[in-house]
Amino acid sequence: MSDHLSLPIRLPDEDDKRFERLATLTRRVANHVLENHWTPVHLDGIADASHQAWKYFDEHEPFDELDLYLPSRFRRCILQKVGETLRSHADRRDAFQSIQSVLPEYKVRRIHRRRIKERLWDDGDYLSSGYVDILIDQLTSYYDRHGAYPATYFEMQDCPAYDSGVLPFSADDGPTSGQVVKYQYDADSEMLIIRLKTPDTLSPETRGDWSWTEYERDGYETFHDLLAHGDLSAPEFQPSRRKTGDTYYELSFPVKVDQTETNDDVDCILALDGGMRKDMTAVVVSDDGEQLSTPQFIQFTDREKMRRLHRERTRLNDRLAALRRDGRSHTDEFAHIQSEYERVNSKIRHKREQLTHDIANQVLALALIYDVDSIVHEDLRSLSPPGDEGTLSWELSSWARREIIENIEYRADCAGVAVERVYPQGTSRSCPRCGSTGHTCKSPDHQQEHWWGGHFRCDNARCGFEGDRDYIGALNVARVFFSETDGLDHGFTSSYRGDSEIVLAGRSAG
Repeated sequence: MSDHLSLPIRLPDEDDKRFERLATLTRRVANHVLENHWTPVHLDGIADASHQAWKYFDEHEPFDELDLYLPSRFRRCILQKVGETLRSHADRRDAFQSIQSVLPEYKVRRIHRRRIKERLWDDGDYLSSGYVDILIDQLTSYYDRHGAYPATYFEMQDCPAYDSGVLPFSADDGPTSGQVVKYQYDADSEMLIIRLKTPDTLSPETRGDWSWTEYERDGYETFHDLLAHGDLSAPEFQPSRRKTGDTYYELSFPVKVDQTETNDDVDCILALDGGMRKDMTAVVVSDDGEQLSTPQFIQFTDREKMRRLHRERTRLNDRLAALRRDGRSHTDEFAHIQSEYERVNSKIRHKREQLTHDIANQVLALALIYDVDSIVHEDLRSLSPPGDEGTLSWELSSWARREIIENIEYRADCAGVAVERVYPQGTSRSCPRCGSTGHTCKSPDHQQEHWWGGHFRCDNARCGFEGDRDYIGALNVARVFFSETDGLDHGFTSSYRGDSEIVLAGRSAG
């Protein structure tokens, strides 16, 4: 068996105009096709179809009204995009119908979410947590506007609209025979050669209004590391945004990895700790206590933007609450703010998906580079919220750890790497060198104990070991895993000498 891990390659900025036309045309055509197929009948039909999504449609009829020349494989890729959207909403509609039976008679609040999920699982209806959360957000918004829950999915969900020109090329004919994209990877030179067909105008009328352009991209370290264990599959064209707000363009390539059996004999592990200030800390440790890597601090490049979005969502939610208290939930002002709230919420969901994808890819790359037998993480039940870091930090940390671990488990299973968990106590306050207890402080320059500080100091005067709190946590996860009990093995000795490496889990390089 095989599965896919997706990695992005950035396209050159000098051809941004060509890519912008492709994105604009894709968005325009896909929205037209989706709007014409947004019916319960088509949701039923695509849900029952087991083949590729584009095969559900007639290849020509959806485009008849557009009066444009669209290459046949471009049309298929558009149909694949629309078909995947309809299938996703067919799944959400099924989830909606399951949730209907467990909704309270009043508005769903935060405390009820867990109860709804537990009720669904107890009833045997296993649903993705992401689907449930999205649907509860939609249902809450609908309740705010109407004072009741919708009777049908289509009553709550308007026809979706694409706001970006993402285009999957999976309906094309392969790396060398593709009619809209071709690609070839040279392992010796680590060079990726791409040929991409793009429109010369926003309203192409003939075959001559489309042109091929060739690009050579040298990739980046994680890309090459994963390609050493798999093969490229058809990419997805996608616009992205820099921190400045400017648009750039990528091809996100799935890497086809053969699934292999995991090794029962574990001699070397990649130990993980999800921190408050860093998304993930990783260290490679052998069963005899030897540390085989420096601490790897993996950080998501857009985390600060996520924080800004969370603050904006909180501000909008407070304004909505004030309008409800004043009896103005029926006004145009409330509708406008509600629309802004949903827009920000959508951006947060997108950033969440991007973060979990990028961090999980980076962790798997480290596991493959060091050829570990297992990835070990702390059981999420051992998490406790900080007392003084603020609600935002805890919210980011709690959901991120859970979703990152789920993505790591999926990717590791594809690559034949086991994923284990331990349930330790005091992982950030036990010295990995002498086994004594220690304390945390704000930084290496501070001595006073700070319960949620980022720096660890051993209290044993003869030892004096100190280091980053999250690194200590990761190393102690390894200690618990290799010990014969559920506690920390005091015979474990760290070889850490104070160096570390910051690993930025960005979307792409080059």
